[in-house]
Amino acid sequence: MPYDLGLAARMADTLASLGERGIRQKNVFGGRGFLVGKSTFAIAWEDGLIVKCPRGEYETALAEPGVTPFAPDDEKPMSTWVVVASDAVADDPELAAWLRRGLRAVR
Repeated sequence: MPYDLGLAARMADTLASLGERGIRQKNVFGGRGFLVGKSTFAIAWEDGLIVKCPRGEYETALAEPGVTPFAPDDEKPMSTWVVVASDAVADDPELAAWLRRGLRAVR
């Protein structure tokens, strides 16, 4: 299943509205990754968003509705990475909050 093109466009628009510059995009894990330098912080994926969390926020993030650990191919979850269901980022303020969290994780 291809990544959500609409979500990727919303992510780019949201990052621009946050004043973020120099964000690159490339394909990552079958999705559309957003990077600062060489570090991926968020990925538009099949039916949601994959986000890197700061280590101290990982457990808190997992407790939020619609959030699960990111475990590619049903293997061991990748520490600090979560999948956020599309309905949990359906509104722009929620999407912005998750993108900010991802940016904090790589800065």
